[in-house]
Amino acid sequence: MTHQQILDKLSSKYLVKSIDEDVARLTYYAMCFEKDHNSQFEYIFPKLMLRWNCVLNADKNTVTDHYRLITILALCIHLHKYGFADKDLTAEALKAIDKLNEAVVLSDDFFRKSEEIKKIISSLPVPLKRKPSIPENITFYREKDVVSIQLGNRFYAAYIHRLTGVNESPVIEFYNGVFDKVPTIQELEKLNAKGRVYNDGTERISHFSVSGMKFLPDLANQIKLISACVEQKPPHQHLEKSVGLYIVMDIFKLQDEIKSIFKT
Repeated sequence: MTHQQILDKLSSKYLVKSIDEDVARLTYYAMCFEKDHNSQFEYIFPKLMLRWNCVLNADKNTVTDHYRLITILALCIHLHKYGFADKDLTAEALKAIDKLNEAVVLSDDFFRKSEEIKKIISSLPVPLKRKPSIPENITFYREKDVVSIQLGNRFYAAYIHRLTGVNESPVIEFYNGVFDKVPTIQELEKLNAKGRVYNDGTERISHFSVSGMKFLPDLANQIKLISACVEQKPPHQHLEKSVGLYIVMDIFKLQDEIKSIFKT
């Protein structure tokens, strides 16, 4: 049985696709910058889980138990597919298989193949010999959308100014605010834009072209649409002129950017 055959049994096409694109993207960059397999995993796993913990740690009113269990299993299978494994995640995935079967969530075929699936995800993964391809940059977000991005227990808001190419990467600008929950558009109307602070201490207008910011709604529960067709942009007259049109990065490098901008 292949990894893809197992994933097909999860009956969650777009969840599987979203996780696959995330792991492929991270694995590509890890293999570009790190030659040691352990170092690659240390690059991939924290970034992956910071994003997908928005599902795993969400309350039951936001994410169902069954969706959480399928997500755990899909994360484990995809890591194994790309040559990696985490002991704790694998243990949770093995439990998830039993819980999904007990609740009769998936098919009879999944039930019959459960022991074989357990053996596969418990086996030593085989590292890739070459980098995977980077997923195509497509987005379902639109110009003038306002979104919330979650990192840990904090929420950050951003305005989408435009899209690059033909519905490719959104170009976003952050509002100067950190929240304990998804903010309302009324809360954001009072806020200025937040920019990068450069080495000379100057804070400049900062736009970011973010690849991997694709599905709406976001299957990882990390990005949420606050409002669409918002004409009022975050004011940035208090900021110095930008350096270039925008800074190119992906959804995972954006994690580090947020931490740097907001000093979290």
